[in-house]
Amino acid sequence: MNFNEVEEYSGTIISIPFNSHKIDALHYHIDTHSNHREHKPVIVRLHGVLGNILDETEHYLPSILADNDFSSVTMNTILANLGLFFGFGIFDDTIPQIDAVCDYLRNIGFRKIIIAGHGLGGSIALRYCALRNDIKRYPDLNGVIVIATPFSMPDTIRRRWERFGSEPSYDEVYERAKRIFNPEDKAEPAHDETIIVKKAHGPTNLPEHTEIYTLKTWWALSGPEAEGAKAYKQIGNIKDIPVLLVHASKDEIIEGRDSEDLCEIAKSNGNKDVTHVNIDANHSFDGRHDELAQAIINWLNDRF
Repeated sequence: MNFNEVEEYSGTIISIPFNSHKIDALHYHIDTHSNHREHKPVIVRLHGVLGNILDETEHYLPSILADNDFSSVTMNTILANLGLFFGFGIFDDTIPQIDAVCDYLRNIGFRKIIIAGHGLGGSIALRYCALRNDIKRYPDLNGVIVIATPFSMPDTIRRRWERFGSEPSYDEVYERAKRIFNPEDKAEPAHDETIIVKKAHGPTNLPEHTEIYTLKTWWALSGPEAEGAKAYKQIGNIKDIPVLLVHASKDEIIEGRDSEDLCEIAKSNGNKDVTHVNIDANHSFDGRHDELAQAIINWLNDRF
């Protein structure tokens, strides 16, 4: 990877080489001095559903973090924007992309890295840290911040679709997707196709209540076999990395006990540094971005 291709300016979009493509990210750093990069952690922020285009916290957190002497990189993974729509947004394919961003940060001098995510991004963050929970190999992976993240993406999506009476239903989509990955004996495997699910987010056929996937991207994120997207199975494998779980008490998407249960699983599996914070906010933390940022900053300051 040629990091010399990366132009570096505070608060601007950068493109990090990745295979034959590039990863777009917002690098918001407030000090290029080597002392800052050696001793202060940089926060790698992962988007929720459809990428940072819909993440309102993107407009607040980087500048608030910088005001408190913390650099951040907000990256778009393969799941962002059109990834789910066109079949290339496969959940576990985000892992090498995050590796590439972390390698970029190491190359420019950062020695402490925090992985943070909101919603779907929290699920990705937990999956990444579970796979990289090795102090000897990844000594600079110093924490994970999980915001408004479900206990399990497949279970949350199934419950929501059932609540609103989605068209098609969860089971109907599963049967169609299964023909690609687990075809019945002598059955011809199905080809991937785009699916539009009405009443997935609400009781109407309006666009804001509709979801779009391909069968492959749905299977990797929302299907019952999507092990990587089940946060409760990932967080139990994070034993040596400090964890901050932030729950929105008025979250209209995530079940009330999801973050509490994730917290208990992490502690019961031997992680000695797990923090759980409740904030009186909806899923997007509308009107509560300062409070969310302060909870994160307090947690960071306690450790760094």
